[in-house]
Amino acid sequence: MERKEKMFILSEIELNYKFMWNTEELLEEINRDRTEDWEDYNSSDWEEGWFEWCEGDCYTLNSIIY
Repeated sequence: MERKEKMFILSEIELNYKFMWNTEELLEEINRDRTEDWEDYNSSDWEEGWFEWCEGDCYTLNSIIY
């Protein structure tokens, strides 16, 4: 059985606009506009990065599709 890419259903908080991102897009947002000393989050620790730096700012994570 072929393993499909994990997808994330998110909402833009202000407009309540729902959309989907893949892991790469989610990591891009987590690691966006960071300092030179920043160590990027990756697919193994994305959840920590998301809830520390992104959740509730502009977006909220609604669900994950495996």
